[in-house]
Amino acid sequence: MKIFKYSPPELGTSPEEKKYLWQLEGLWWIISLVFLALVMLPIFRSVENYPFTLLNVLFVLLFFHFSRHVVFLKYSALRMYFWLKFLLGLITVPILFVMAGQFGYFQTWMDEHTMSELMGDLSYQRQVSLNSYIKTQMVFFATATLISGALFVLRLMISAWRQVNLKGI
Repeated sequence: MKIFKYSPPELGTSPEEKKYLWQLEGLWWIISLVFLALVMLPIFRSVENYPFTLLNVLFVLLFFHFSRHVVFLKYSALRMYFWLKFLLGLITVPILFVMAGQFGYFQTWMDEHTMSELMGDLSYQRQVSLNSYIKTQMVFFATATLISGALFVLRLMISAWRQVNLKGI
């Protein structure tokens, strides 16, 4: 009995280019963490026990990295690893479904409760503006994550197909 083992064609990436791609990957992560801090800072400063911190952080980070890989996959360390692209393409779809469900839970919670319960002794005007900020940024990043995630899966499939057929990334 013969065991099937597939090995995709190598891209011919030099060690110097690999080092450059990993440095660029690190720079992207630093930029994304700074971006995350800027988005979440108003919430962290004003809301005690924000129940959607993890969800919000995931939406911001996933949006940033999905969209960056859709546009700049050629300049990403991910481009070198066929099986990682294949695996990420497979697991991204269920992740997007779970994230969409959690976003629905967020919307239900916001309809039934108010963020004012968590804002303590802030002025009414500050509570209204912060509540609007939280809703707006969460809706934006949730929608953007779901759209860019779907495009990310398509981009990975195209990249893997091109690698197998020696068409470039």
